[in-house]
Amino acid sequence: MRVAVFHPGAMGSQLAAQLVAAGHEVHWVPEGRSTASVARAEAAGLIGSSYDEAVGGAEVVLCSCAPQGAVAIAEEVGRSGFAGIYVEANPLSPNSLQRTREALPKATFVDGGVIGPPPTGGPSPTHLMLSGAAAEQAAGLWAGTSVTPMVVGAEPGAASAAKSSYALYNKGKAALAVLAFQLAAEHGVTEALTAQHTRADGGSLKDPGLPEQLRAVAWRWGPEFDELAETMDAAGLEGDAARALREVWTQLSR
Repeated sequence: MRVAVFHPGAMGSQLAAQLVAAGHEVHWVPEGRSTASVARAEAAGLIGSSYDEAVGGAEVVLCSCAPQGAVAIAEEVGRSGFAGIYVEANPLSPNSLQRTREALPKATFVDGGVIGPPPTGGPSPTHLMLSGAAAEQAAGLWAGTSVTPMVVGAEPGAASAAKSSYALYNKGKAALAVLAFQLAAEHGVTEALTAQHTRADGGSLKDPGLPEQLRAVAWRWGPEFDELAETMDAAGLEGDAARALREVWTQLSR
């Protein structure tokens, strides 16, 4: 099939590379993108095209970007009249998800969310959660690749919820580890804290350099926690817990 991907970041480029490996023709739009994006796209085997060529000839559009850009991309693709399968692979709140669906009145909408690292064939699996009427069809795009699709529901929203649930645990745990290291550093007890990493629940405390390492993703994880907070609000849960952890990423991104 012919696929257009927006945009080949660390995750999107690898999802697209696996589509290329599966035999699909994958296009992207290099105009206005960074040299790093160009390098990732070339390494993934993507075909650079104009926007009209990429979307106009696509049977599938894959959107994998930072959450804060998802609605704008859907609106732009919707204005083009795209009528194929649109895979929204960002974990969005129910409100943001509804806005993306409304922006694509002619498309068949598939909700998606990635759990795990970029799919490069490493030991940790990459699960692509999918939900919606065409979820099974979308899952088939990655057949035989390093991506493991998981159809989790017949309606859009289920995949984002599955991803958000894991992100709350996994990235929330990382935010707490950052705070723990900052607190320990303030009192000069970092060594005592890292000594606890051998405990069954202390794996995140092994490396005191974790806060600095996570600085590179804080700009993206912060908006993800905004979406997560809204998702929790909609479920009648404590969204303020996610908003508090969001501040960790706000501080790191500065």
